[in-house]
Amino acid sequence: MLTRIILLIALTTPLRAIVASGDGYSFTAAEARAAVREHYRTECEEVESKPRLPYRETFEKAMRGDVKALYTVFTDENYHSGDNESWVGTAWPLLHVVGDKRFAVFLQTLNEQTQRDIFQTIFYSGSYYPRALKNGYFERKFPRVAAIYKRLHPPNASNQAIQSTPKAFASRLAALRNKSGVFATTPCRGLSPSR
Repeated sequence: MLTRIILLIALTTPLRAIVASGDGYSFTAAEARAAVREHYRTECEEVESKPRLPYRETFEKAMRGDVKALYTVFTDENYHSGDNESWVGTAWPLLHVVGDKRFAVFLQTLNEQTQRDIFQTIFYSGSYYPRALKNGYFERKFPRVAAIYKRLHPPNASNQAIQSTPKAFASRLAALRNKSGVFATTPCRGLSPSR
């Protein structure tokens, strides 16, 4: 009987993490951690077509604020879901687990374009998470990270999340990971080398 109860709790934890907050964007650390773990289990480890990589280890390190692991999970497409719908829904909870101070330290190791791409992933317009920008939740919960976001997105610029698709984010981030050059994006063409 106890085994069945434990199994039931384990199976319902990720679902509770998704529906726990009525606003669709606030997470406790435990809820966010469950959402990230659900992602790496179902979208990485259990997908037979993916290469066998240390998904669990890398995501667990990322959740502890390891800069190299965070860079890997944000830039390596293998750590994203096949359609990236699950991944863009995981980046925001990952921010909650890592926390303001450690995520800000991670962002400060990156160039501005990579920072923008990461924020684009976090605030993907197809999710509820851009609401956290409008009502002040993001700035209250993550003041250091919000300061970096504001520097990249001044108030006179549009504060809407960019309308690109999750697959486009992943492609640009993967290119950043695999190339050492500088890239500029055009609205319709994707990546083009700039020199």
